[in-house]
Amino acid sequence: MRIPWSYLFMGLTAVGILLFFVLGGPQALRVGLLNKETIVVPPDPGNPSAQGRTLELVTLLPPDGIQAILNPQFISPAEATRYVADEPVLGVTINGDSRAYSIPFLSGREVVNDTVGGIPIAVTW
Repeated sequence: MRIPWSYLFMGLTAVGILLFFVLGGPQALRVGLLNKETIVVPPDPGNPSAQGRTLELVTLLPPDGIQAILNPQFISPAEATRYVADEPVLGVTINGDSRAYSIPFLSGREVVNDTVGGIPIAVTW
């Protein structure tokens, strides 16, 4: 009796998926793809019996992994209906020109490059 190739393929696929989850699944895949660096922190010079520590630094995103906002668009307070009245903002006023940058919005971005009152600024959160 011959087993059809499609059954063999489905069986091997099921075994592969099972092994993927048994061996750690998505978490193991994420950890394996992270950029890691080991550093040694020297001991406290004021305490001769202190031991240095080895730390593992994990980089979640590569440099420039989150794109900066280079040309921010602003709306008037009357148009800002999607924001709550007490939403936290970073406010900037330079030479009588004012801007408000929503902190929840900035949490998903790295930096906003803007010009306020004729002065180039970088807003980061």
